[in-house]
Amino acid sequence: GDFLTPSSPANGLPMATQKGFHIEHVVGQGRIMRASRRYEPGDTVLREPPCLTWPHDDAEQLISSFMCASADVQAAVLDMAAPDADAGLSCIVSDHARMEAVAERAARSAERSSLAARMAEAYDGPRAADLFEHLLLIGDINAHAFGKRAGLFPIAAKANHSCSPNCGHSTRVGGEMHYFATCTIEAGDEIVISYLDQLWSTTREERRRVLLTQKLFYCTCPRCSRADSGGGGQPPPSRASLTPSTQLWDRYCTAW
Repeated sequence: GDFLTPSSPANGLPMATQKGFHIEHVVGQGRIMRASRRYEPGDTVLREPPCLTWPHDDAEQLISSFMCASADVQAAVLDMAAPDADAGLSCIVSDHARMEAVAERAARSAERSSLAARMAEAYDGPRAADLFEHLLLIGDINAHAFGKRAGLFPIAAKANHSCSPNCGHSTRVGGEMHYFATCTIEAGDEIVISYLDQLWSTTREERRRVLLTQKLFYCTCPRCSRADSGGGGQPPPSRASLTPSTQLWDRYCTAW
Protein backbone atom coordinates (compact mmCIF):
# COMPACT_ATOMS: atom_id res chain seq x y z
CA GLY A 1 0.00 0.00 0.00
CA ASP A 2 0.93 3.68 0.01
CA PHE A 3 3.26 4.96 2.66
CA LEU A 4 5.29 8.03 3.54
CA THR A 5 8.99 8.29 4.17
CA PRO A 6 9.89 9.03 7.80
CA SER A 7 10.07 12.79 7.77
CA SER A 8 8.91 15.77 9.75
CA PRO A 9 9.48 19.53 9.92
CA ALA A 10 11.89 18.84 12.76
CA ASN A 11 14.46 17.13 10.58
CA GLY A 12 14.06 19.49 7.63
CA LEU A 13 13.56 16.79 4.98
CA PRO A 14 10.57 17.29 2.68
CA MET A 15 7.89 14.61 2.82
CA ALA A 16 7.90 12.19 -0.11
CA THR A 17 4.95 9.98 -1.05
CA GLN A 18 5.96 6.49 -2.12
CA LYS A 19 3.71 3.83 -3.55
CA GLY A 20 4.92 0.32 -3.10
CA PHE A 21 8.67 0.21 -3.62
CA HIS A 22 11.77 -0.09 -1.50
CA ILE A 23 15.48 0.67 -1.85
CA GLU A 24 17.88 -2.24 -1.61
CA HIS A 25 21.56 -2.89 -2.20
CA VAL A 26 22.55 -5.34 -4.93
CA VAL A 27 26.15 -6.49 -5.28
CA GLY A 28 27.60 -5.13 -8.49
CA GLN A 29 24.79 -2.60 -8.94
CA GLY A 30 24.72 -0.64 -5.72
CA ARG A 31 21.37 0.72 -4.53
CA ILE A 32 18.32 0.08 -6.67
CA MET A 33 14.61 0.87 -6.51
CA ARG A 34 12.57 -2.36 -6.34
CA ALA A 35 8.78 -2.59 -6.80
CA SER A 36 6.98 -4.30 -3.95
CA ARG A 37 3.63 -4.38 -5.76
CA ARG A 38 2.27 -4.42 -9.30
CA TYR A 39 1.96 -1.12 -11.21
CA GLU A 40 -0.22 -0.53 -14.24
CA PRO A 41 0.76 2.00 -16.94
CA GLY A 42 0.09 5.50 -15.64
CA ASP A 43 0.22 4.59 -11.96
CA THR A 44 2.14 7.03 -9.77
CA VAL A 45 5.27 5.45 -8.30
CA LEU A 46 6.75 8.41 -6.42
CA ARG A 47 6.10 12.05 -5.67
CA GLU A 48 8.96 13.89 -3.98
CA PRO A 49 9.68 17.58 -3.41
CA PRO A 50 13.31 18.67 -3.70
CA CYS A 51 15.45 18.80 -0.57
CA LEU A 52 17.62 21.57 -2.06
CA THR A 53 16.97 24.03 -4.88
CA TRP A 54 19.00 26.82 -6.47
CA PRO A 55 18.72 29.11 -9.53
CA HIS A 56 19.86 27.66 -12.84
CA ASP A 57 22.24 30.51 -13.45
CA ASP A 58 23.96 30.45 -10.06
CA ALA A 59 25.78 27.20 -9.28
CA GLU A 60 27.24 28.83 -6.17
CA GLN A 61 23.76 28.77 -4.65
CA LEU A 62 23.96 24.98 -4.55
CA ILE A 63 26.82 25.34 -2.09
CA SER A 64 25.23 28.10 -0.02
CA SER A 65 21.89 26.23 0.11
CA PHE A 66 23.70 23.12 1.32
CA MET A 67 25.60 25.06 3.99
CA CYS A 68 22.34 26.55 5.33
CA ALA A 69 20.43 23.25 5.25
CA SER A 70 19.62 21.03 8.23
CA ALA A 71 21.92 18.15 9.15
CA ASP A 72 19.37 15.67 7.79
CA VAL A 73 19.23 17.39 4.42
CA GLN A 74 23.01 17.60 4.27
CA ALA A 75 23.29 13.87 5.05
CA ALA A 76 20.71 13.02 2.36
CA VAL A 77 22.60 15.08 -0.24
CA LEU A 78 25.97 13.57 0.65
CA ASP A 79 24.40 10.11 0.34
CA MET A 80 23.64 10.71 -3.34
CA ALA A 81 25.70 9.18 -6.14
CA ALA A 82 29.13 10.69 -6.85
CA PRO A 83 31.10 8.19 -8.99
CA ASP A 84 34.88 8.01 -9.07
CA ALA A 85 36.66 9.74 -11.94
CA ASP A 86 37.60 6.41 -13.54
CA ALA A 87 34.19 4.74 -13.12
CA GLY A 88 33.24 2.62 -16.13
CA LEU A 89 36.37 3.38 -18.13
CA SER A 90 37.69 -0.18 -17.92
CA CYS A 91 34.61 -1.36 -19.87
CA ILE A 92 35.54 0.66 -22.98
CA VAL A 93 37.09 -1.63 -25.58
CA SER A 94 38.35 1.09 -27.92
CA ASP A 95 41.56 2.81 -26.78
CA HIS A 96 40.57 5.93 -28.73
CA ALA A 97 37.13 6.10 -27.11
CA ARG A 98 38.66 5.57 -23.67
CA MET A 99 41.15 8.41 -24.22
CA GLU A 100 38.34 10.73 -25.34
CA ALA A 101 36.27 9.90 -22.25
CA VAL A 102 39.26 10.43 -19.95
CA ALA A 103 40.03 13.81 -21.56
CA GLU A 104 36.45 15.07 -21.30
CA ARG A 105 36.10 13.93 -17.71
CA ALA A 106 39.40 15.60 -16.80
CA ALA A 107 38.28 18.89 -18.34
CA ARG A 108 34.99 18.86 -16.45
CA SER A 109 36.72 17.87 -13.22
CA ALA A 110 39.09 20.82 -13.62
CA GLU A 111 36.13 23.19 -13.97
CA ARG A 112 34.54 21.85 -10.79
CA SER A 113 37.85 22.09 -8.95
CA SER A 114 38.41 25.68 -10.03
CA LEU A 115 34.92 26.79 -9.00
CA ALA A 116 35.16 24.94 -5.68
CA ALA A 117 38.54 26.49 -4.87
CA ARG A 118 37.23 29.99 -5.58
CA MET A 119 34.16 29.48 -3.40
CA ALA A 120 36.19 27.93 -0.57
CA GLU A 121 38.11 31.17 -0.13
CA ALA A 122 35.14 32.56 1.81
CA TYR A 123 35.17 29.66 4.29
CA ASP A 124 37.54 28.55 7.03
CA GLY A 125 38.99 25.06 7.01
CA PRO A 126 41.33 23.29 4.61
CA ARG A 127 38.73 20.78 3.39
CA ALA A 128 36.09 23.27 2.22
CA ALA A 129 37.27 23.04 -1.39
CA ASP A 130 37.10 19.24 -1.31
CA LEU A 131 33.55 19.34 0.05
CA PHE A 132 32.42 21.90 -2.51
CA GLU A 133 33.94 19.97 -5.39
CA HIS A 134 32.15 16.85 -4.18
CA LEU A 135 28.85 18.76 -4.00
CA LEU A 136 29.29 20.05 -7.54
CA LEU A 137 29.83 16.48 -8.71
CA ILE A 138 26.64 15.42 -6.91
CA GLY A 139 24.82 18.22 -8.71
CA ASP A 140 26.37 17.14 -11.99
CA ILE A 141 25.12 13.58 -11.63
CA ASN A 142 21.81 14.05 -9.80
CA ALA A 143 20.24 17.49 -10.35
CA HIS A 144 16.92 17.99 -12.15
CA ALA A 145 15.68 21.29 -13.52
CA PHE A 146 12.21 22.77 -13.10
CA GLY A 147 11.29 26.23 -14.33
CA LYS A 148 14.26 28.47 -13.67
CA ARG A 149 15.61 26.38 -10.81
CA ALA A 150 17.42 23.09 -10.27
CA GLY A 151 16.88 20.66 -7.43
CA LEU A 152 18.07 17.47 -5.74
CA PHE A 153 15.68 14.60 -4.94
CA PRO A 154 17.35 12.01 -2.66
CA ILE A 155 14.79 9.21 -3.05
CA ALA A 156 14.17 9.68 -6.77
CA ALA A 157 17.94 9.64 -7.29
CA LYS A 158 18.04 5.97 -6.25
CA ALA A 159 16.37 4.88 -9.51
CA ASN A 160 18.92 3.53 -11.98
CA HIS A 161 19.07 4.21 -15.70
CA SER A 162 17.86 2.00 -18.53
CA CYS A 163 17.63 2.75 -22.24
CA SER A 164 14.34 0.81 -22.05
CA PRO A 165 12.82 2.31 -18.89
CA ASN A 166 9.63 1.12 -17.23
CA CYS A 167 9.07 4.43 -15.46
CA GLY A 168 8.78 8.00 -16.74
CA HIS A 169 9.46 11.12 -14.72
CA SER A 170 8.59 14.80 -14.71
CA THR A 171 8.73 17.78 -12.41
CA ARG A 172 5.55 19.66 -11.55
CA VAL A 173 4.72 23.15 -10.33
CA GLY A 174 6.98 23.89 -7.38
CA GLY A 175 9.47 21.28 -8.46
CA GLU A 176 7.76 18.11 -7.20
CA MET A 177 9.26 15.02 -8.83
CA HIS A 178 6.70 12.60 -10.24
CA TYR A 179 7.60 9.03 -11.23
CA PHE A 180 4.92 7.11 -13.14
CA ALA A 181 4.80 3.63 -14.69
CA THR A 182 5.04 3.59 -18.50
CA CYS A 183 4.33 -0.14 -18.73
CA THR A 184 3.26 -2.92 -16.39
CA ILE A 185 5.75 -3.29 -13.53
CA GLU A 186 5.50 -6.49 -11.53
CA ALA A 187 6.33 -6.83 -7.85
CA GLY A 188 10.05 -7.61 -7.65
CA ASP A 189 10.96 -5.73 -10.82
CA GLU A 190 13.58 -3.01 -10.65
CA ILE A 191 12.13 0.45 -11.29
CA VAL A 192 14.29 2.22 -13.87
CA ILE A 193 14.13 5.56 -15.66
CA SER A 194 15.97 7.03 -18.63
CA TYR A 195 18.74 9.54 -17.92
CA LEU A 196 18.78 10.43 -21.62
CA ASP A 197 16.57 12.57 -23.82
CA GLN A 198 16.50 12.94 -27.59
CA LEU A 199 18.72 9.87 -27.96
CA TRP A 200 16.07 7.26 -28.65
CA SER A 201 16.97 6.98 -32.33
CA THR A 202 20.72 6.84 -31.77
CA THR A 203 23.12 3.92 -31.58
CA ARG A 204 24.25 2.05 -28.51
CA GLU A 205 27.73 3.54 -28.93
CA GLU A 206 26.34 7.10 -28.87
CA ARG A 207 24.21 6.42 -25.80
CA ARG A 208 27.12 4.82 -23.98
CA ARG A 209 29.42 7.72 -24.89
CA VAL A 210 27.01 10.28 -23.43
CA LEU A 211 26.46 8.29 -20.25
CA LEU A 212 30.18 7.63 -19.82
CA THR A 213 31.19 11.27 -20.16
CA GLN A 214 28.24 12.95 -18.44
CA LYS A 215 26.95 10.37 -15.93
CA LEU A 216 30.23 8.47 -15.38
CA PHE A 217 29.01 4.93 -15.99
CA TYR A 218 29.05 2.35 -18.79
CA CYS A 219 25.52 1.31 -19.71
CA THR A 220 24.82 -2.44 -19.57
CA CYS A 221 21.02 -2.19 -19.62
CA PRO A 222 19.11 -4.90 -21.56
CA ARG A 223 18.76 -2.67 -24.62
CA CYS A 224 22.49 -1.90 -24.76
CA SER A 225 23.41 -5.52 -24.02
CA ARG A 226 21.56 -6.86 -27.05
CA ALA A 227 23.73 -7.69 -30.06
CA ASP A 228 21.56 -5.49 -32.30
CA SER A 229 21.13 -2.29 -30.32
CA GLY A 230 20.91 0.58 -32.74
CA GLY A 231 18.33 3.31 -32.95
CA GLY A 232 14.62 3.00 -32.50
CA GLY A 233 12.31 2.77 -29.56
CA GLN A 234 10.17 5.41 -27.94
CA PRO A 235 11.14 7.93 -25.24
CA PRO A 236 9.31 8.22 -21.94
CA PRO A 237 6.00 10.14 -22.26
CA SER A 238 7.37 12.90 -20.06
CA ARG A 239 10.62 13.90 -18.45
CA ALA A 240 12.44 16.42 -16.28
CA SER A 241 15.38 18.32 -17.72
CA LEU A 242 18.86 18.36 -16.23
CA THR A 243 20.07 21.47 -18.02
CA PRO A 244 20.83 24.50 -15.80
CA SER A 245 21.50 27.42 -18.09
CA THR A 246 24.90 28.73 -17.10
CA GLN A 247 27.84 27.69 -19.27
CA LEU A 248 29.31 25.63 -16.43
CA TRP A 249 26.10 23.77 -15.64
CA ASP A 250 25.31 23.26 -19.31
CA ARG A 251 28.62 21.38 -19.49
CA TYR A 252 27.82 19.44 -16.33
CA CYS A 253 24.23 18.41 -16.99
CA THR A 254 22.24 16.70 -19.74
CA ALA A 255 18.55 16.46 -20.47
CA TRP A 256 16.80 13.50 -18.94
